[in-house]
Amino acid sequence: MRATAPITALILVFFVIIATPVGVSAQKQAARQLAAVRGEVVKIARAGKGMLLITVRPSGDFSEVTVLARENDMVGSAVGRVGDGDLLGLLSGDHREDEQITAAEVNQGDIVSVIYYLQRQNKTLEIYMD
Repeated sequence: MRATAPITALILVFFVIIATPVGVSAQKQAARQLAAVRGEVVKIARAGKGMLLITVRPSGDFSEVTVLARENDMVGSAVGRVGDGDLLGLLSGDHREDEQITAAEVNQGDIVSVIYYLQRQNKTLEIYMD
């Protein structure tokens, strides 16, 4: 019974080694790395047809981050909003949850959270309004 645990561990390690793709470079793995920033939009500039450069200034001593987004990228909304009268907006008739906005509709001064690819020219993955 005691010999089964080391053998099982050895078999699992063997399968992990076999399952690892051969030739996966560090650069390909680095391309999968994501970063995130939350802060105020301080600048929006056109970067070509259908593309925007959005500069976000985080709070504190962090430097500004410029991300590349498509104009038609959908912008999600944060879960909690300050000052909501009721949980779902049912009583007040608030239909903000139904609104769909795009990156082209983000304005200077908006507080956003952005998830982006580090190795792909800071290409955005997700944008959320806070």
